[in-house]
Amino acid sequence: MNIRISWVKCAACLCWFLAAQSFSQTTNSPKSYLKEATISESAGTVRIVANNPRPLAQMLDALQKKYGWAVDYEDPQFLSKMDVIEVKETGKAATDSNPSPELPAGGPFTIEFPSSAMSEEKILQLAVDSYNRSDNPGRFELRSAKQGAFFVVGIKARDAHAQIGNQSAVFDEPVTVVNQQRNALDTVNLICQQIAAQRGIAVTLGVFPQRVLAAATVSVGGTKVAARELLLEALNLPRHSLYWRLLFDPNSKGYFLDIHLVPTSQK
Repeated sequence: MNIRISWVKCAACLCWFLAAQSFSQTTNSPKSYLKEATISESAGTVRIVANNPRPLAQMLDALQKKYGWAVDYEDPQFLSKMDVIEVKETGKAATDSNPSPELPAGGPFTIEFPSSAMSEEKILQLAVDSYNRSDNPGRFELRSAKQGAFFVVGIKARDAHAQIGNQSAVFDEPVTVVNQQRNALDTVNLICQQIAAQRGIAVTLGVFPQRVLAAATVSVGGTKVAARELLLEALNLPRHSLYWRLLFDPNSKGYFLDIHLVPTSQK
């Protein structure tokens, strides 16, 4: 009898070990990532499944697609090896002088909520709270602006000792920009330059609608104003709705700022 019980326990442990191994090999594998989050609705419940290096950002993209919500997103700094994953390039061996590129070590993330009677703020708060309880890297908080905009801001990540610690969000940085007329593109670049000069962290424009920003004239400026507020003002264009993704690059330890247009059909 004892032998049988021991065998059953051993088999159960082996199954758990194999499942854990499978999970660890597939959770952060680029091959398992989804191109975009899946959205389904059944019996009055909406279910969104993300799987991405930044699954919370992918979740926000899905909410934007379903409801038209233009929610801004900002990564924390992913500085710990526990928060990143190396992307092995076929046929290339990593060396000290040419290491493998790294991505945030995100994986599967799912939320469910009623298809009715929930506001945008409540659903966004649900998504952030659920993410913060997951094993995915970084911790976030939901913020709002007077203009009605919402921001999902990274405020914590693992440090060099693998402990989750507080971080000062890059766009919280108070910057000074002379208030004068410029095009929106120059204004955004100036804000990024001020952050780099004060924080020592590069913020580089990545994907953005160049023609729209270059053609729009704005008057934005202030003394010791949070960079986020100035950026929001610079992108508040009369004929276009825009939102941003501030993405940390573990390789350069800097940020890329992607700016996207909300499709005309969703305005």
